[in-house]
Amino acid sequence: MWDSVAARADPALFGAMADASPDLFFYKDSGLVYRYVNRSFCALFDIDSSEILGRVDDDAFPQPSARRHRQADLAVLASRRSQTFEYVVERGDRSVWLQVLKTPVLGTDGAVEGIFCVARNITAIKAAEDQNRRTVAVLERDAVDREEELRRTNEELRRLAAERLKAEKALEESHRSLNCIFENSPIGIAFVTDRIVRRANPRFHQLYALEPGQAVGLPTADFYPDAEAYEAFGREYYPALGAGERVDVVRVMRRHDGTEFWCRIIGQVLDAARPQDGSIWLMEDVTERRLAEEATLAAERLKREFMDNMSHEIRTPLNGILGMAEVLSAGLTDPQQREMLETLKDSGRSLAALLENVLDFARLDAGDVVSRRAAFSLVNLIEGVAASFAGAAMQKGLHLSWRAQPSTPELVVGDGGGLRQILAALVSNAVKFTDAGAIEIVAEARLPQAASRDGQATVLVSLAVHDTGIGLAPEQISAIFAPFRQVDGSKTRRHGGAGLGLAIAGKLAAAMGGELAVDSEPGRGSVFRFTAPFEVQTTTDS
Repeated sequence: MWDSVAARADPALFGAMADASPDLFFYKDSGLVYRYVNRSFCALFDIDSSEILGRVDDDAFPQPSARRHRQADLAVLASRRSQTFEYVVERGDRSVWLQVLKTPVLGTDGAVEGIFCVARNITAIKAAEDQNRRTVAVLERDAVDREEELRRTNEELRRLAAERLKAEKALEESHRSLNCIFENSPIGIAFVTDRIVRRANPRFHQLYALEPGQAVGLPTADFYPDAEAYEAFGREYYPALGAGERVDVVRVMRRHDGTEFWCRIIGQVLDAARPQDGSIWLMEDVTERRLAEEATLAAERLKREFMDNMSHEIRTPLNGILGMAEVLSAGLTDPQQREMLETLKDSGRSLAALLENVLDFARLDAGDVVSRRAAFSLVNLIEGVAASFAGAAMQKGLHLSWRAQPSTPELVVGDGGGLRQILAALVSNAVKFTDAGAIEIVAEARLPQAASRDGQATVLVSLAVHDTGIGLAPEQISAIFAPFRQVDGSKTRRHGGAGLGLAIAGKLAAAMGGELAVDSEPGRGSVFRFTAPFEVQTTTDS
């Protein structure tokens, strides 16, 4: 170990001796902070002593060099023994090899006070060693290269010959496979350049009522109903085709015999970098599919027209019956006759409600409902629905109440009419299937997991209807939102209705981007919960 007594006794003499040496002398304390560097150190790394003293390697050297210094220092501190290291140190545009002897400096108490380092620039030696190694390696390789060169050349020629033969066979097999697919494809295929057919498969000829080989050389204009259709197709799709995009459209095309058909056309250039090299086109007759789609749309249209007409035809006489029943009730005094007339009016109103439900379901099923967005008060809406069913609940001896949690906003933006219809269906269902106890409407709101796309404040509004009714079995819950389904499907069931209320509510919920769920247990009641996102209406918005 280095004895620091001499350096401490006469630091000037030690400094003069160290500065006169071509080797590098430097000292670090136990915290690896530089406390002394000689002139050779400063000259080699082009650094002033003031720039390094009191600092660590990370302050003066790039990270890789600082890491090598630190790893060596830590090894000496851990072993408390002198060790010699060789590593590269970079600074600025300089890169040198150092051979460094690192010696721990012990204090009087035996603790390591620092590390004294003596380093020698061995860059030239390393370069010479490296050059010698390369020279020896070159000489050794040269001795066998000439012998190996001929052998490798012969092996390479044999390999290339074998690979060429293999590639030729693979290319031939691929060509046969592609040609087989091309010739037997159920889809018409044509290769086109400059809007001229250069090659077409048999199905393409069948598709356009052509004799085998007759399509080759024909301009693609011959396959369009008229010149305008041909020009319009080019204007609309050829720019995208030239940009390397795929074209996939359905158009009316014309066969060689003059008949027209619906054709699905898929096209793409062979090389996006060279669109002038041509394009490949796939064509399929989709006339039957198109006609089937049109027939389906026509059937839907006829169904809607039928429902509209029937609703008018049924509603008109029904309103007349109800109107005349109201007129008769004003002039009747006999209690039995008035009771019979009330039964008539109740039946008429039930029939009118059923008619409205059937029409609503038909519109929802056809996707004809448009959600209307407007600001409305949640509290007023809930209060209004509860008030409308208060009489029916009272007649059955039920306690109907509602409450809004503090998280419920005063004003929201959304489809208030749809929400009112959903809540009314849930409350009506609760009143119908609850014979004793209570019904409670609970409103609350919470922040959604994802923010609104347009930056508006959004909340998830939840309306839950709790009842103490008959409840539902698990197998009944799965079908509760299906149309025309009743909890009790027997002819002698106690509760009336067509089974459309919850089906309509479920479809309205989906149209509003929400969901309708139920939690129930037989004999213990049910909880129907509707949840959907609504924007919060602020005072500045209003």
